[in-house]
Formats: sequence, C-alpha cells, structure tokens
Amino acid sequence: MYRLMILLGLTFFALSSRGATAPDSAAAFYYGDAIPWAELSLYDYPVVEPGQADSVPADFRDQSFYAYVSLGEVLASRAYFSAIQPEWRLGKNPNWGSFILDQSSPQLRALFLDEVFTPLWEQGYRGFFLDTLDSYQLAVTDEPGRQAQRAGLAALINAVGERFPDARFIFNRGFELMPLITAQVDAIAAESLYQGWQPDKQTYQAIPEPDRAWLLEAFRQSRETYGVDSIAIDYAPPAGREQARSLAKSIAAHGIIPWVTNPAIDSMGVGIREVVPRKVLVIHGGNEERTWELSDVVRYGLMPLQFQGLVPEILGVDDPMPSGALQGRYAGIMTWLETDGIASPAFEDWLVSQREAGVPIAMVGYPAVDPLGPNGGIFGFQGRNNPRQLPRAVTQHPDMGFEAPLPAFMPVGEPLYNTQVTTPWLELVSGTQHYMPVAMTEWGGYAFNPYVIRSTLPTVEGKGLERWMLNPLTFLHDALQLPEMPIPDVTTENGKRLLFAHIDGDGFPSLAEVEGYQGQPDALVLLEEVLKKFKVPTTVSIIEAEVSPQGLYPKMAPRLEHIARQIFSLAHVEAATHTYSHPFFWYDAEEYPTELNGPEGQLRLPVPNYSMTSEREVVGSTRYIDDNLLPPGKKTRMVLWSGDTIPSPEALKLARENGLLNMNGSDTVITRSSPTWTLIRGIGLPKGEEYQVYAPNQNENIYTNEWSGPFYGFNRVIETFELTETPHRFKPVDVYYHTYIASKNASLQSLLDVYRWVGKQDLHPVFASEYVRKVLDFNDMVIAREGDRWLVRGGGELRTVRLPTALPLPDMTSSEGVAGYHEDKPGRYLHLVGEQASWQGTASPQGPYLQQANARLTAFQKQPDGFRFSLLGYDALSFTLANVSGCQLKHNGRVLSPTRRSGGIYHYRSAQHGLEELRLECSH
Repeated sequence: MYRLMILLGLTFFALSSRGATAPDSAAAFYYGDAIPWAELSLYDYPVVEPGQADSVPADFRDQSFYAYVSLGEVLASRAYFSAIQPEWRLGKNPNWGSFILDQSSPQLRALFLDEVFTPLWEQGYRGFFLDTLDSYQLAVTDEPGRQAQRAGLAALINAVGERFPDARFIFNRGFELMPLITAQVDAIAAESLYQGWQPDKQTYQAIPEPDRAWLLEAFRQSRETYGVDSIAIDYAPPAGREQARSLAKSIAAHGIIPWVTNPAIDSMGVGIREVVPRKVLVIHGGNEERTWELSDVVRYGLMPLQFQGLVPEILGVDDPMPSGALQGRYAGIMTWLETDGIASPAFEDWLVSQREAGVPIAMVGYPAVDPLGPNGGIFGFQGRNNPRQLPRAVTQHPDMGFEAPLPAFMPVGEPLYNTQVTTPWLELVSGTQHYMPVAMTEWGGYAFNPYVIRSTLPTVEGKGLERWMLNPLTFLHDALQLPEMPIPDVTTENGKRLLFAHIDGDGFPSLAEVEGYQGQPDALVLLEEVLKKFKVPTTVSIIEAEVSPQGLYPKMAPRLEHIARQIFSLAHVEAATHTYSHPFFWYDAEEYPTELNGPEGQLRLPVPNYSMTSEREVVGSTRYIDDNLLPPGKKTRMVLWSGDTIPSPEALKLARENGLLNMNGSDTVITRSSPTWTLIRGIGLPKGEEYQVYAPNQNENIYTNEWSGPFYGFNRVIETFELTETPHRFKPVDVYYHTYIASKNASLQSLLDVYRWVGKQDLHPVFASEYVRKVLDFNDMVIAREGDRWLVRGGGELRTVRLPTALPLPDMTSSEGVAGYHEDKPGRYLHLVGEQASWQGTASPQGPYLQQANARLTAFQKQPDGFRFSLLGYDALSFTLANVSGCQLKHNGRVLSPTRRSGGIYHYRSAQHGLEELRLECSH
C-alpha cells in the first residue's frame, strides 16, 4: 500500500504560549493491535508494542519507531520467557502478575541482547522504549544490590548501543541510570504528572503537588544535564477527550512533551499534536443480494462518507468487532442494517461500550440495538403504539425531503421516540403520540426507514427511481460529529478537475459497421478515428482470449495483435489487462472453475479446456501483454475488472502482489432524467486487507441499455460529468468505454461528441493509473493540527485537500509544502507540493501563489522574493498565478508575459507540456 497521507486537524487544543517552554517534539504511545503506523509516523517519538505486529511496514522503515521493551520485568506471555532461568528472577510484581528480573546477571543480559533487541532491530525498529527500569527496587532493598542492578541495566543498554550504533532510546524514568549510559538517549518519560491510573482500584487519581514537583525537578535536571527531552504520560478516560486536551495543555506549559491516553494505551491519545481520525467503522447486515458488495451501505453509504474525507472500514454485523478503545482511532461508527432485529446481544453490548467511550454512532436503516430492550434505553429509545390517526410532521429539518418531498401519507416506520435527542430532524405526531424517525442525539444520530431512501414509485425499485429523503452529507456530518478539517480530494489537482480515459477491451475482434471500415476489426476504427485524434491520457486493455493466437480467434490474431501493438505504441496510451477469459461473475467463476455456466449465467468466455484461476486471469494475461504487445520501456500497469466487476479479495491480492493497480466497478450514472445522488457511488471499496478502486463513472453499456439501444446514448455521460461537478465536484472526468463502441456509426459518433465536449473544458489530464494512486493515497492520508497550524503528510500522489468554508485560507507567507489554492464554485482547493505540508489559516491571505495549473508540480521552492517551480503535464501548459502584482515570471532568464491579467491574477500559456525552473520574482 502507499504511504498514508496524514492530515492532522481536529479541535486541537491551542497552547497558551508557544514560547521558550513549549516542547518542540511530539510523542505518541500505542500498545494496541492494528497499529496505526501512518498516524504514528507523524510523531517524533512513536512508541509501539512490537508484539502486535510482525515488523515495521516497509513504507515506514525510514522513520525511527520505538519498540516497547520491559527490561526490569517480564510477563509469562512473552516469547522469550521460557528461556529465562529461575535464578534470573528476583520476585513477582503482584500488580501486573509479572516477574522481576535480575539484570545484574551477564547471562540474562546476553539473552536480551540476542533474543530481544537483535530480532527487533531486524524487524525494522530503530529505537527502544525501555520500561520497568526501577522495578528492581521492589525486590532489592540494600544499596549495594541496587547499584549492581543499575550497573547491569546500564551495561545492557550500552551493549545494545555498541551492537547497533544507530539505535535510539527512551527511558521510562530511570533518571539514576543516566550517568552510566553511553548509548544515545533521546528522552526520559514518566507516567502521571497530573493524573494517573490506579490499577488496583480501577480509578483515575489526581497527582499530589509534592509528587508533581519532584518529577518536574527530575525532568528539569535531566534536560539541563543530559540534553534529553522530557515526556509525561498521563491518563484520562477515552470519553474524556476535552479533559485529555486540558491535561496535555498543562503538561506542555512546563516544556514537557505530553501524551494523554487511556490506561490500556490502546487508543490514539492527545499530545501537542492530535491526529484527526479519518477511519469510520461501517457495519452492514440484512442484505439479501448475492454478495455483500451489493448492499445498501456500499451502494449508497460510501459516497457521503468518502466525500467528507472519511475512510470506511467495513464489517458485517456478525463479524468480530475491533478490540481496544476506538476513540481517537476512528471518527465514528455507522451501522446500516437492511433487516430489523438482526444484531446479536454481543454486538449490542459492544456498541454500548463504544457509546460509553464517546465514539459517535450513526444508525441507518434499522436500529442497531433492540430499541425496546435494555440496551435501547441506553441509547434513549422508547417504544410508542402504532398510530391510529394519519401522522403529520411537526418538526422537519431543512435537509429532510432532500431529493423528493416527504410523502403525503407519513408512515412512522419504527414506532419510536428518543429521549436523548439534541436536534430533531423529523418528528411526527398522531393524536397524543410523538414519533421521531430521524434525529441527532447525544451519542450521534439515526435515520430509520422509510426516511433514508425511497423509490419515487413505491412498488418499483431500481431503475434510477431511488431518492435520498435526507441530505446524506449533512446527516452523516452531524451524526458523526465531524470536525471542520481539510478533506483529501481525489477529483482535482492544482485547482483543476482531473481528466482521463480508460477502455475495457471487450469486442476487440468485432467487425465494424462504420462507414469506411465495414468488415474491419472495430479496434482499427478506435485506433484511427479516436486514439490518433484525441491525445487524452488513455488506459487501454485487451482480453487475451480475444486477441492471442491461442485464444478464440486464432485466424484473426495476427492482425489483432498488430493493431494492439500500434495502439500501445502511442505515447498517450498506457497498458492494462482486461483479464484472460473475461469472468462475468468473479466469485462464481472461482467457485466453479471448470464450468462455463453458473447460478447467475455464463461465467466467462468459452475458452476450450480451461479451468479458471484468478492467477491466470490477472497475472497470466499481464505476462502475455508484456511479452507480445508492448514496445520497449512499457509495462502493463493495471487490471480493469471484467463482468460484474466484483473481484474477490484473492484476485485483488494477486494484482497488488504483482505490481498491478486495479480499477472498475460501481455505477455512477446520474443524469438529468435521474438526477439523484443515489446514482453517485464511492471512490472504492475495502475488502479486508485489499482495496478495489471504482471507476469514477460508467461506460456506454449502461447508457445504451446494455447495448440494446439507443446506440448514441453514450453522449448522456456528459450529463453525468456536469452533475458530478455541481453543486459539488464529486468525480473527475473519466471517458470510459468498450472497444466495441467503435463498431457502430451512432455509438462512435456519441464517443466523438464526448471527446469534443471534453476538449472545451478546462481540465487536468492524468492517466488512470495516476488517479488510482491518488485513491490509494486518500486511504492512507493523515491529518492533524498543532496549535493553530494544520499538518499534512502522505505518499505524495494525492496533492489536493479541500477546505470547508468554515476554515480560513492559508497564509502563504508561513506555509510549508503548499503552492497555492483555488476558490472554485464547487470547492476551495489547496495545492500540495509533495508528501507533507503545513499551514496556518488567516482571514487575510498574503503572498503570491499558484492559483491553478493543468500539470503536476515537479518542483516548488519558496524564495525571499517569490518562488521557483516546475510543471509537467500531458497537454499544452495553462496556469495562473495570483497576488503577483509587481512580480515577473522568468524562464531561462527571459520574462514571460501573461496572456491575460485580471487584477493581481496573471494567466499563462505555453505550447510545451512542461517547463522547468520557472522563477517568480517580486519587488514587494
């Protein structure tokens, strides 16, 4: 996977002063499973429990992660416990059930060096957080004995430093060891400066002032004497986020790095930096479709979550739920149940625990707990009698009746009321009975059927008739209590909407009916009439069984391969596979590998004597293309999923492990005749550890009613492009079609119409593979805020964040890694330069900046009198600079004149696709 992009920002506490006492570094401690490597990589001192992972992921090996190592005690659960001899144990710590170790033993130290530290170093850890350094005091009371223990601990630490000279250390206390240490110690940590945790009483405890004064003095002396940082680890309940921020602020005021977390240290706590959690746990159930990928939460729920910058993690209601504290790791939980009463008692209890921990919860469809059971009361639900009179609305939120008016007959759905409502969205009354099917609550919010999505014809489903009864963006924003934060955006780069094309290879050998090409393969028509004339970056795929000599059309194969080679030789074409035999139903084809037909119909093309495997479909077809069709220097970059476009996790894994990006699936087909957001899908779908990237919109097969006519129907994709641009830019422009679109006059003309429309738009061309990388980077982004400054870190593929109107524009004079911004009708887009950026908002932005460009920034550097930058794209350059009155733009020493000026905004054009070392020089 790609490096997470880290956007840090939420309601970060603001330090009262960032003066001399404020810490310059940040620390984070996380001992739970599912280690959030990307989020933790934002910190200078990230500490993890190495037993929760096999190793540091390759993407994070360039960062010094600190592995937790207990030197003074050991639990029997540790892998190396069996090698610890009884004589190396000094006693037992009754509070934790651990054994106190005798580190004066050279044999024990040798064991730790070889069996603990060396394996951790090989796993990628470059730092060690050493705990229980004073545990010997529980078992050794005489001073000579204690001196021997200190000497033994120091000898072990120094030995680790000698074996691994780049190793770094953080001590948990161990102040008294410092005079004996020659290894590199970065910081000394200590628990409980303001608030601690009493495990025997299971309570939080305020620290007495004398104890705090002693620890502050010990910290001060270690900083001044040894130049190490000080870290205080305090504890607060997961639901007490504001209390945690207050504690962190108090700690930081002493010049000490704060980390405030839960007692189990398995949540993302609060420090001088606080990560804004972007993951949302999405729980589905009750779907009666053939696969879970066709459930309502996938079809309808992904888009409003992902558009608001959230990263869904999807589980079935009967799956095991995540352990540990979700607060700080997840933005919230959304349940979307399509059948009533399917949540188990265990799931209900788990959901109650998350409610008590303060994790926002949005319930959609049906209640995720029995509203009349004991857990229903915890969520404030109360049962009501079914209405005897026609209900009427007494409260209706402005975002209710969003795409269709509420029905004249107002069904109550679940006859429920809620006593924990903060904002009623829909309240109905029948006689003396009040019902509330949609509301915001203390714990989040809920929207129950039939007030989520309804058909405009109640007895007919599908066919573009569904309508949102509420605005899904504002509902989920409010229910999940989302903060105003920068939102990673995959639709745009440098202020301009992305453009690309991709072609599914179906019909490559089909014979054309087009005038002048009758009887010729339609792939030839595509080559001559489309690909040679329109230089849009295009990803072209073929089906091996349709093209190769060993496939279904061996007599045509020489000519088909010749056409394919001509297509792939074009500079604006990249190669993809559309598989070997074009599986129509992936799960069924894998289940019935030797069968041609399955439960849903034909499973694949009728390749004789073939037993289907995903490896042959994905890897084998890629090898055929690389070896037979591509010119030197080109490789197949993608797999474009075939058929139902629902690949299995195994197929996705094969693609990833063989270096292939993947795309296709979903059905974004909003048009003026079906102007509904229910037809705008998400950007992709997680499937366990794998990820399927969805095509931004659909192909001509949908617009021609599955190729039954009208064959000119593809020009309606222009409506889709327009309706996914306003009022919000939901999607880039993707000209997506099959090879067979070139087989008929009407369909070919519709494609040409689309390309002509594209040519009139102001867009940013990219390849589909570049878009896919942006989607993957979207999933890995991290966002945080430190004081009043936003921080962003990622893989560098995704270069845009969208700013909500509540957030100010950046101060360009103090920003880092930010090239500019563009205030456009569908959004306010911030242009990032590379992997990381930071900025502070201001009501009065100052300084020159890049307003927009149709090419990627390959370099950007601020200068005292302006900035230097380079651009590289796929079309004649077009870019705009703003706040540049009194400035000159130079290239190779020559002043470039703008083609147009509008106040302080200068527009530039160049016939070249790239320019290096552009210099903006300003006199002010």
